[in-house]
Amino acid sequence: MKFYFLKKSTMKKFALILAIILISGAISGQTEKLTPKPDKATDATDQIAPKAETETGTLIVMVRGFINTDGQLKVGLFTGPANFPNLTPYRGEVKEISAREEIVTFENLPYGDYAISVLHDFNKDGKLDTNVFGIPTDGYGFSNNARDKYGPPTFLKASFVFAQKGDARVIDLTYGIPD
Repeated sequence: MKFYFLKKSTMKKFALILAIILISGAISGQTEKLTPKPDKATDATDQIAPKAETETGTLIVMVRGFINTDGQLKVGLFTGPANFPNLTPYRGEVKEISAREEIVTFENLPYGDYAISVLHDFNKDGKLDTNVFGIPTDGYGFSNNARDKYGPPTFLKASFVFAQKGDARVIDLTYGIPD
């Protein structure tokens, strides 16, 4: 379709303005998708993923203090408070327990703020089991060995800055009520 009533220079300006409008709309649409939804978080897409152009490294997580080798170890890596610590993590690993200490490695991890939650899932049902009084019967732990007597710690208490090619975190498991 040709616009015979417009001059070539006017058509070029019109096309340039239209392109700018379309590009700015696309950029603002992407920004809205990356904005966290603090009031309602149900899956990993609600977490803000670190920027793609940032550097990456390897994070090694050592979990120690298993009381036995039954069940499996679940490790969740979180990027913000929206899902921490009970919903879908930014990245997660599940592995069989074969020793009193286990190591999980996250490679090509973008630099940023993270928190870790771990679960010694005795019966492999994927959740923290509790007794009739609500006291955990599975082992659990958090980065920074953050603890709270009446529930999980906040993301702020458990968070750390990951900003080097190689980093390691040690998490001690707790069974029952923390001291």
